[in-house]
Amino acid sequence: MKIKMNLSGHCIETEAKRLYNNSITEFFENSESTDSELEEKIEGLKSFLEYTDFAHLRGRHPVLAGTEEGKAILNLLGENLFELEVNESIYRAQKKDR
Repeated sequence: MKIKMNLSGHCIETEAKRLYNNSITEFFENSESTDSELEEKIEGLKSFLEYTDFAHLRGRHPVLAGTEEGKAILNLLGENLFELEVNESIYRAQKKDR
């Protein structure tokens, strides 16, 4: 699954939290229907937020840090496997230290 992210004025972590919260709201507002794609998006974003070392990602590219305007695409590849596409470059999300 690919999730488009607008990183204008904020970092990758803030955008992931915003998308997660918006998806949760959408899910409960439309609770009568089962939307497997929305459920997959929620689970993927939750896992991305729990798993990822955002300090590392912010240090990799100014767009991911929110210091440059830009967009990214989050690729959900599987359980705890994520890639970010930024300006034709690919960044793998690293596991945060616990």
